[in-house]
Amino acid sequence: MPPMSRMGGVSEPTGQARQTAVLIAAIDAMEATLAVAEALARERRRIDLAGLEAEVSRICAAALAAPRAAAADVRLRLEALVRALDRLRGGLAPP
Repeated sequence: MPPMSRMGGVSEPTGQARQTAVLIAAIDAMEATLAVAEALARERRRIDLAGLEAEVSRICAAALAAPRAAAADVRLRLEALVRALDRLRGGLAPP
């Protein structure tokens, strides 16, 4: 249940909570994108690896501004993203 404000209504998330939520949503979306890319790679389909690497880099850069309270969770999620990207890179045939 959302937190209640002093006036009895539902309070809006803080700026830090919103920033964390946006970052986690970006990580979730990239996890899904990498899963699709892995499936495509298994089917020997072409993948824009440079584009995926650039997006993971942008997410990592955004994580530098994440609130301290979210740092541990965000770090674990980013490490998983990088491992997935490395797996994908390792599974691709040379150009």
